[in-house]
Amino acid sequence: MAINYIIYPDQRYVHIHAVGPQKMPEMIATVDMIAEDPLFDSSYCVIFDFLKGDYKAELRDGDDFVAALKRRAPDFQNRIALLVPEHLHALGKLYSVLAAVGGFDRMNCFADPEKARTWCGITSAAP
Repeated sequence: MAINYIIYPDQRYVHIHAVGPQKMPEMIATVDMIAEDPLFDSSYCVIFDFLKGDYKAELRDGDDFVAALKRRAPDFQNRIALLVPEHLHALGKLYSVLAAVGGFDRMNCFADPEKARTWCGITSAAP
């Protein structure tokens, strides 16, 4: 299904919207597109919003996820918030731990949009 993103240069963050079932390769491709977008700056926070999305982990997803983070770590120097529905919260927390173990300690998982924005230092209302 669809993954799109909006860059908010004035607020210094990117909001990624995932709708429907998602696969890891498409999520990684979206992160790659953001890193290459001329409007993006590596100091921006990212909110990866799954509230209208879904995800079922596949066997290689954890390894692919960590490899992508290591490859793109220089492009994402600020915080990344995973915003997930309750049924994905445990999996989101697991991916945050995998990120930290892989050397990327700037990721956290949230079920509440306001808490995700606060953690990222975003003061205005969500789009």
